[in-house]
Amino acid sequence: MSESESDTSKILSFLKVARHMQTTYRFTPKPDGGFENDAEHSWSVALTCMLVATRIEEELGVKIDQLKMLRMTIVHDLAEIITGDTKTWDDLARVDKEKKERMAVNDLFDKLPNDLAEDLLSLWEECEKRESIEAMIVKSVDRFDPVIHRTVFNLGWDNVEDEHATSVALDSRQLPRHAFSKVLTSIYTQVRDEAISKKMFRG
Repeated sequence: MSESESDTSKILSFLKVARHMQTTYRFTPKPDGGFENDAEHSWSVALTCMLVATRIEEELGVKIDQLKMLRMTIVHDLAEIITGDTKTWDDLARVDKEKKERMAVNDLFDKLPNDLAEDLLSLWEECEKRESIEAMIVKSVDRFDPVIHRTVFNLGWDNVEDEHATSVALDSRQLPRHAFSKVLTSIYTQVRDEAISKKMFRG
């Protein structure tokens, strides 16, 4: 096998595994039954990030690298192909989440040529650390995207344990992630208030 064939074979090997994003299901129900998959979620996060970027630039007086941000949205949940989704309200399950996901992405990216593996791992790590503005936006949108989904499709929080299915509990999980931006906080609070008006919470 030539060097070029070896390189593309590694890329194809990775792509075959990445395709399983379409069959990696989240805890977010769909209106026709079943659950949303990670590929659907990642697309929604990417679209939202693209739409809010200029508004956040204006709000915070910063320059956002939109290409980097959108690349983050594509890779941010790849680890879940191996680890599966973790409930945002399950503190016990989230204890070793970062460690497990780091092992998973290392395993996934090892399938790629070294330069691509290093690039994607660096991008994933930056997103996880939430230190750059791009990473903060992605992680904020990642957190409230399921809230929009549940509200738009009138699904509520029926598959969430009682103590976690209240607007107060949701705020405690959501607001700290969005606090750096009034734009993002506003999107979340508007959709939360819509959910309240539709009586989707248990308290």
